[in-house]
Amino acid sequence: GCAASPPPLQLTVRLTMLPIKEHEEEEPEAKAPLQRTRVGEGRHMGLVVEWKGHMGWIKPLSNVQHEQASRHRGLIYLNPTDVPEVDGRPGVMKLGKIVDFTVYSDDDGLGAEDCRGRSVLRMTVPHSEAKECLKDSPQWSEYLTDSEYYPAFEQGSGCLLRKYTWPLPFVLVELWGRDEELVSAAVSIAATGAPEGEAHLRLVVAAEDLDKVKAVLPADAEVSEKVVLSRPLPCHEVVLKASTDKCSEVARAILKLMEAQVAQA
Repeated sequence: GCAASPPPLQLTVRLTMLPIKEHEEEEPEAKAPLQRTRVGEGRHMGLVVEWKGHMGWIKPLSNVQHEQASRHRGLIYLNPTDVPEVDGRPGVMKLGKIVDFTVYSDDDGLGAEDCRGRSVLRMTVPHSEAKECLKDSPQWSEYLTDSEYYPAFEQGSGCLLRKYTWPLPFVLVELWGRDEELVSAAVSIAATGAPEGEAHLRLVVAAEDLDKVKAVLPADAEVSEKVVLSRPLPCHEVVLKASTDKCSEVARAILKLMEAQVAQA
């Protein structure tokens, strides 16, 4: 069954901010490769709920229509050979990562192909603005504890939006997506309630990454003196009131910096 033993939490892209409910599923028996049949044409989104290096399981966060979808407790098998290289390096997969993928079926059930990890940005949103930018109905997953996610936002932006339910003086939002879609989604949220063409970007940065982030910030960006989050690790808030173009540049620079750290890890 599922063991409720979440791993250490992080707020950088090196590890996802969890908590998630870790899952352990039986491994398929080693045998000759089975014939695969593609399921549908689109890509699906999911959460890696188990990863052992040589295999793993994904909990789909979008509906997969197939007669075998309920096998393995609704999880989708992942083989490391189905994780493509990134810039000539092996793709990185880990527990708690949000991914997108295509689906195939074989005699053992459903599996993921072309499984690509998404990048992440985290930001704060005032409670007064959250009601406007989070209008759609949320959904919940047993694996994404203390939070809810918004499928309609994913359909419109290409990014998963996860909203944490912790009692805070602001709403903590986590965005997972491809780089440009991610930047666009973050700035669109930051533009809520701002004059046309402007945005109020509020990004969350781990204290251990703050010095590196400061190096790419413009002079008019502000950094909170005190931490705005103390768990799962100390985090500061980077605030920028500027044009949407400038906010996009800053979000893009921070994202690139975080991804470079992942590549060097």
